[in-house]
Amino acid sequence: MWMMSMRDLPIRSLMLSDFRSIEGTRVLPFDAPVVLIHGSNGTGKTSVLSALELALTGAVQSMARQDDRYIAHLPYFGQAYATVRADVAEYLQAGSTGVPLTVGGTRIDGPHALNEEAAKFYAERCYLDQASLGRLLEFYQTRVGQEESALAKFVNELLGLEKLDALRAGLSDANDLRLLKKLAVGVEDAATKAKATAAQLTEQSELLAENRSELAQARAATRQAISALHPDTPDAMDDSDLVAFVQSALSDDDTQVASADAARLHQELIALGGRISALTERPSTQRIEEVRSALAVITADRQTWDATEGATVRAWEAEAQALGLELSNEPRLAVERATNLVLRDLDTASKVRAQLESVRAQLDTDRRTLDSLEVSLAEAHEYSSALVEGLTALRTIVDDSNVCPVCDRDYEEAETHSLPVHIDLKLSELTAHGQQLVDLRTERDELAARVGRTEADHSQLQSRVLPADQEETLQQRRAALVQLTAQIDEVESAVTRGADLARRVRELEQTLENLEAASSEAHHIRTELSRYAALLHVDLPLVADSFDGAWRSLLERAEAEVVRIQGAATRYRSAANESARLGSAIERESVVVQRVASLVERKNHWDGRVAEARRRQAVAREVHEAATRARTTIVQRVFTESLNDVWRSVFTRLAPNEGFIPRFGIPTATKTALDIKLETTHRTGAASGPPQMMLSAGNLNTAALSLFLALHLAVQPVVPCLVFDDPVQAMDEVHVAQFAGLIRVLAKQHGRQVVIAVHERELFDYLSLELSPAYDGDELITIELGERAKDEDEGVIRHTWTPDTAIAS
Repeated sequence: MWMMSMRDLPIRSLMLSDFRSIEGTRVLPFDAPVVLIHGSNGTGKTSVLSALELALTGAVQSMARQDDRYIAHLPYFGQAYATVRADVAEYLQAGSTGVPLTVGGTRIDGPHALNEEAAKFYAERCYLDQASLGRLLEFYQTRVGQEESALAKFVNELLGLEKLDALRAGLSDANDLRLLKKLAVGVEDAATKAKATAAQLTEQSELLAENRSELAQARAATRQAISALHPDTPDAMDDSDLVAFVQSALSDDDTQVASADAARLHQELIALGGRISALTERPSTQRIEEVRSALAVITADRQTWDATEGATVRAWEAEAQALGLELSNEPRLAVERATNLVLRDLDTASKVRAQLESVRAQLDTDRRTLDSLEVSLAEAHEYSSALVEGLTALRTIVDDSNVCPVCDRDYEEAETHSLPVHIDLKLSELTAHGQQLVDLRTERDELAARVGRTEADHSQLQSRVLPADQEETLQQRRAALVQLTAQIDEVESAVTRGADLARRVRELEQTLENLEAASSEAHHIRTELSRYAALLHVDLPLVADSFDGAWRSLLERAEAEVVRIQGAATRYRSAANESARLGSAIERESVVVQRVASLVERKNHWDGRVAEARRRQAVAREVHEAATRARTTIVQRVFTESLNDVWRSVFTRLAPNEGFIPRFGIPTATKTALDIKLETTHRTGAASGPPQMMLSAGNLNTAALSLFLALHLAVQPVVPCLVFDDPVQAMDEVHVAQFAGLIRVLAKQHGRQVVIAVHERELFDYLSLELSPAYDGDELITIELGERAKDEDEGVIRHTWTPDTAIAS
C-alpha cells in the first residue's frame, strides 16, 4: 500500500484573518492525507476553501466568473482588508515563504504560495468549488472567441500535442498574408516598400507630365520675352542655347542705373517746383524796408517797458518768491491760495483760544462744586454713622418702660407714642438719610468723572494753542500777502503788455529773415532750371516771370524718360524671369526622369520579394493543413480508445445503476481550435443525447464530478491533491458510499491529499469513519466550524492510526 509521508503532502496549513464570514484570525492544519471540514450553512466552509484557493493561486476563480470586482467583498463585513497565508511543500513554493497575502478594496498585495505552474494546475485540476459543480460540464465546453474550450486544453495536455500544436500555431499566421507579414522577417517591409514604391512611381510619373507641360510653357514665354528685346532672335534653338542667348542679352542691361538716375531727377524737379511756388508768394524789396522800420520802433518800445513796468514786475515777483509762492502758472491764484491758508490758520488759532477759555471756566466751576460735595458728604456721613450706632445700642437696653435711660424723661407724658416706638421712628428717618448719602455719593462720582474729562479736553486744547511768535509771523505774512494782492492787477496788466511787445518783436524779426532769404532764391532757381534743361537736352527761356512754365516742361520730359526706362527694365526683367523659369524646368525634368527610372528598378525588386513571400506562404499553408489533419486523427483515436474508458470507469463506480453513460463525442477540428462535444450512450451501446438531457440532477453532478476526477487522474499531477466543497449534492446513499470508497482509493493507493467540506452532520460522521487512518503513519484531520470553533481545541482533531486490540489479540 502506498503511504504519503509528511514531506510529500502539498498543503501544510492555512492562516486566514477577517476573511469573508470568518471573523478574527484562525490557523488551520492541513498536514494530513485526508482533511474533513464540517459546518452548517453560513459557518464558513466555502470561506475557508476560498481563502485556501486565494492563498495558493492569488485568485478565487468561481467568484471572478461572477463579478470582476469581487475583491472588495472578501474582507469581513466592517473590516478594511483581510489576510491569508498557506504553507506548502518546498517543491511547490513560488519563492517567498511565510509572507501573507492581503486583499482589500481593488487590490491583492503579496505573493501566492504556489509557483505559476502549480497554481494553474490547482485551479483547473485540483479544486472543485460548490458553485461550479452544477455547471462544470458547461464550463468545460464553453469557448471564448477563437480560444479552445477548457476541455480541449486538457485534452491537448493529456495527448502531448504541444509540438504539433506549436507547429500549427506557428504556421497559423501563414493563412493570412497580413499576419505572415508580421511573422516573417522582411515580408512586411517588402510589401510596404513595394506598395510605397508603386505609389511613388505613380506620383513621380504624374509629376513628370506636369514638368513637361510647364517646360513647354516656359519655353514659349522665354522666346516671347527675348523677342521683345531682340526681334531678330533665331527660332531654331534648343532649350540650352535659348537660355545662353538670353543670358548674353541680359549682360547689356543698364536699366537699373538709368532708372535710378531718372527717378532721382524727377524727384528733384518736384522739389524745385515747391520752391518756385513759394517764391511767387513772397513780398517785394519795398516790403523788406517797411518791416525793418516797424522792427526798430517796436524794439524801442520794448526797451522802454523793460526799464519801467518791467522793473516793477520783477520787484513784485521777487517779493512773492520770498514768501514762498510758486508763480510758474497763475500768480493771482498763487497769492489767493496763500492768503486763504494764512487766514485759515489764524481763524483756527482764535477758535482754539476761545474754546480753551470756555473749558477753563467750566473746569473751575466743576472743581468748586466737587469740593462742596465732598465736604457735605463727609459731614453727613459722620453724623449719621454716630447717631445710628448710639440709637441702636439704646434700643437694645430699652424694654417696655417709657423712661429714657439718658435723660430720665418719662415718655408716658407724651400722648403720641412710647419710647421704643420713638427710637424706631428715629432709626427709620436715619435710614432714609442714608439713601440721601448714596445719592450724594453718586452725584459726587459723576461730577468727578466729568472733571476728569474736562481736564483732558483742557490739556488737549492747551497743546493746540498757537505760540505768540508763530501767530505774529502769520499776521506779518498776512499783511505782506494783502499788499501783494493790492498790486496784482497792475502787475498782470504790465506783464500782458510786455508779452505783447516781445511777441511783436519775434514776428517782425522772422518776417525780415524770410524776406531777406527770398532775394537770393530767384538766382538759385534760375541756375537749377538751367542745369536740369542741359541734363534733359531741352532749350528753354529762363526769366523770372516764366519759371513756372519752364519747370512744367522739364517735369513732363523727366516723367516721359522715367516711363521709357521703366518699360525697358520690365522687358529685361521679364526675359530674366522666364529664362530662370525655363532653366529650373529643365533641371526639374532631368531630376524627375532619373527618379522614375530608379523607382521602376526598385519596384521590380520589391515586387519580386513579395511574390517569393506568397510562394512560401502557400507552402506553409499546406504544412499547416497537414498538421491539422494529423492532430485530428490522433485525437479521434485517443478519445475512442482510452479517455472515454477512464471516464466510464470513474462514473460507473460512482453511479453503478445509471443506464446512460456520459462520454466524449468524436472531436472535430476547426481552423482555430479543437471542438469537443459531450454525449451519452446507453448500456446497450446505443448513442443518445447530451448529459444535460439524459441524466438526472444527481447523476449530472456525478458525471461532472467523475469527469473532474478523470481529467485529474489522466496526467501526472503537478499538485497531488483534491479539494472538494460539498461534492455529494443531490446524491443518494449508494452514490455517497461509492464516493467515499473512491476517495479512500485516491488517498490510500494513489497518493492524493484530499480536502472535503460538507454541511450535513451525518455525512461528516460517515466520511470520518470511512476515511479514518488505516495503517501506521496514516492520519485524518477533522475541522468543525461554528460553535465548536470556540472550544479549547478550536474544533480541530487529529486522528492517528492505533491497532485494534480486539483483532490483535
